[in-house]
Amino acid sequence: MKTVIITGGSDGLGKALAERLAPDNTVIILARNEAEMHKIALETGCSYFVCDVRNAKQVAATFDKISEEHGAIDILINNAGVIVNAELVDIPDETIENVITTNTLGTIYTAKAALVRMKEQRQGLIVNVVSTAGITAKATRSIYNASKWAITGFTKALQEEAAEYNVRVTGFYPGTIRTNLFAKAGLALNGNALTTQQAAKAIEFVLSCDDEVLIPEIGMKHI
Repeated sequence: MKTVIITGGSDGLGKALAERLAPDNTVIILARNEAEMHKIALETGCSYFVCDVRNAKQVAATFDKISEEHGAIDILINNAGVIVNAELVDIPDETIENVITTNTLGTIYTAKAALVRMKEQRQGLIVNVVSTAGITAKATRSIYNASKWAITGFTKALQEEAAEYNVRVTGFYPGTIRTNLFAKAGLALNGNALTTQQAAKAIEFVLSCDDEVLIPEIGMKHI
């Protein structure tokens, strides 16, 4: 049984991961929506902490609490994210800041907090949920692409850096997943999309690999 932290755990892929992993692991979900996390905790038996990944000090304090209560941190799944779809000139500055801070800095802050422990443990796995938006480009997605391309580079560099401590880092690059991500941004979800369970199953496979096996990246899309 391993200790698994999932950011963005109050709905969508984070919730699906908690449901899938909780029976055989100690799962801790992080998000800002305490009411939704409480429901998931009751349903799955996982634990939760209210944590805004955009706030570096709050992230550090939350990981301190997790370490105190659960000891070693074996796996971090960086799943929290938001999207914006509009021409750059029409995007308010505060929206730009929110997307970059959530998707990019939030991933970096939580990875740093986890790696501090994993470095001492000389073991661990970080899975960054990036998206195909981290390897492709699209008009009206300049800010979202920027936030995700940054994490692609971060993930690849961290793989090299963390390997020195026997810590593995995997980049997960899924196509569109049918979640509330789009609705929250006022966008319609058109066409085919992966289910959250399909995406969660792929991540579960990464987690199931032997500790000496690294999957640098894994991609998937609906056909």
